[in-house]
Amino acid sequence: MKNKFELALKITSDLMTYCHKHGAVKFSTKMSESEDEISFMIEAYPVKISDEQFEDVSKKLHAPRQRDVENDFWELIGESEDFCELMLVGMSCDRAGVEYDGERLAFKLVREL
Repeated sequence: MKNKFELALKITSDLMTYCHKHGAVKFSTKMSESEDEISFMIEAYPVKISDEQFEDVSKKLHAPRQRDVENDFWELIGESEDFCELMLVGMSCDRAGVEYDGERLAFKLVREL
């Protein structure tokens, strides 16, 4: 697999791009790395998405991690103009949380090392 930190940055970039395409102009990102995991949190606002879009994002990010095909994901993440890469983001993470309050969209993702 490519550098683990570079992949985390690419994932963060894809999530921020999603938020920007839905109106976000303000972002907050936090990333930390330990011996066991990389975790990152992205908050964006103002974001306008429907309940269906929120459910879709949440479902895609909760896809089970696919360690055996992560090298392929590295090549695919960020290549699409639509948002199907969110499924790839989900498959590249072990845990994901998504919150939306009608304006602020927040993601918390963890990749175990």
